[in-house]
Amino acid sequence: MSSRDITVLGYAIFVLMGVGLHLWGSTGRSRIPSLGMVFSRAMRTRSGRVGIVAGWVWVGLHFFAR
Repeated sequence: MSSRDITVLGYAIFVLMGVGLHLWGSTGRSRIPSLGMVFSRAMRTRSGRVGIVAGWVWVGLHFFAR
């Protein structure tokens, strides 16, 4: 297993944990907000929008570009 495979596995685990939190928050019985609520709250401010775009650029440059 190469270091790239370990990195991809780490990202996959991180994404699966995020999906799990989203599903847990979507049940309505939890105080954890759903992913849509989190993004909606972040998009209310300019710094939140810049942060989301910067995060997407970082993911695109470091993971998708090969």
